[in-house]
Amino acid sequence: MEGILFYWIAWIGWVWATFFMDKSKITRSRVSSALLLLIISSPYEFYVGSVLVHAPALLLFLFFIIESAKMNGRVFISVFLTSFIMMLGYVSFLLFELYDPVWVVFDRRWMLAFCGIGICALIQHSYQRMIASLVSGMIQGEVLFSILMRNLSFSYPVASSPFLDTLAIALLLIALWAGMSQIAALMGNYINHGRGKQNSS
Repeated sequence: MEGILFYWIAWIGWVWATFFMDKSKITRSRVSSALLLLIISSPYEFYVGSVLVHAPALLLFLFFIIESAKMNGRVFISVFLTSFIMMLGYVSFLLFELYDPVWVVFDRRWMLAFCGIGICALIQHSYQRMIASLVSGMIQGEVLFSILMRNLSFSYPVASSPFLDTLAIALLLIALWAGMSQIAALMGNYINHGRGKQNSS
């Protein structure tokens, strides 16, 4: 069922943000509110001209605008270029899939998620910038691909359920990557602390 991965991952993320994140951090309310709004808005859609747009596309675009407003000029240019490269990579993947689907050797959602993370990780090292670049690049890629399909007399909805599945998988992988990095850092500090005690004794 298309969209089921998005709902599962979004609900798990909302529960984690609401009940397990540090309540003193403002990030907690932002993450939980954003996930809840995405879940609520996912069934709704509207037309922009002749293009069908699902409501989460608007929320994701607003997310990028809000995050961009917090960045200084140099960081914004870096994220903008990364999202532009991500957009080109996303559209290229969809076009290759359209004309030669044989090379999509396993689930396209996972392939798109891994490719997107790979592109962003090569350029950005901050997880926050990676997420901003990934989200903006993918949503821009959806819009561009929909316009291309429209010019070819095909209909392609923006931010439909398969897109939300792909985005949810990518964000889940980034969250797991960040969690494993923190665990590795804590283990390294613990080991170094233990060695320090042995040397002092």
